[in-house]
Amino acid sequence: MCGSTANSGRERHFMFTYPYTEQQTNRQASRPIKVAVAEDHDILRQDFSEMIESRPNMEWVGAAASGNAAVELALRANPDILLMDIEMESHQDGIEAANRLSLLKPELGIIFLTVHEDDETIYKAYTLSNAKDYLVKSAEHLEIIRSIESAYVEQKHGSSSMSSKLKSEFSRLKQTESKLIFFMGILSQLTQAEREIIKLLLGGCKVEEIARLRMVEPVTIKSQINTLLKKFRMKRTKEIASLVRELNVSFIFE
Repeated sequence: MCGSTANSGRERHFMFTYPYTEQQTNRQASRPIKVAVAEDHDILRQDFSEMIESRPNMEWVGAAASGNAAVELALRANPDILLMDIEMESHQDGIEAANRLSLLKPELGIIFLTVHEDDETIYKAYTLSNAKDYLVKSAEHLEIIRSIESAYVEQKHGSSSMSSKLKSEFSRLKQTESKLIFFMGILSQLTQAEREIIKLLLGGCKVEEIARLRMVEPVTIKSQINTLLKKFRMKRTKEIASLVRELNVSFIFE
């Protein structure tokens, strides 16, 4: 080797909130929390809106029935928090709208509401910088209110919450998944010689050492490495070695 080297029976899902009470939130807020609603079902949209209007520490600033309308509402009404249904005009209309708002209004906190709990939807929701929580629509009103209060505190005061940590973890896992799919696609294209070169690169070998061990000219190794870099769409061999180690797939080249 080279070198060294609760009681109503409605279920609660994905509630990651601070233990802040309404009184504590009021002490920190100089005005009511401005909340908007984006929900395409009329009854639910009215229900969520009335829930917000009933809270003395909150101000309902409007409702929308589509992703485009939600973006327009957020820019016009300037809410602190937006309750966003994920599936409206399209399967992930809410996520697409939230993605636009992350650029147009990054200070806005978004709480996603959905009937779905699949991993892919959660991944996409939590990888957005303005996502603060992810709740199923069957959550109790009190749970949603607490989520709004927690999201507001987090957005305004930069506090750390479990949802933030979970969001980071989901983002990391999603990136790893994408890298692994990319890597496996390239793996099937590698020649035996290229696999051997990667093995030696992982061991810290330089071009001259690889050439000596493989009993070929350095120019041949350089040519093979250039082909490897093109396949991996990378500029340096260190990037290839780093990717293999990050994905924990070094065993493939043993």
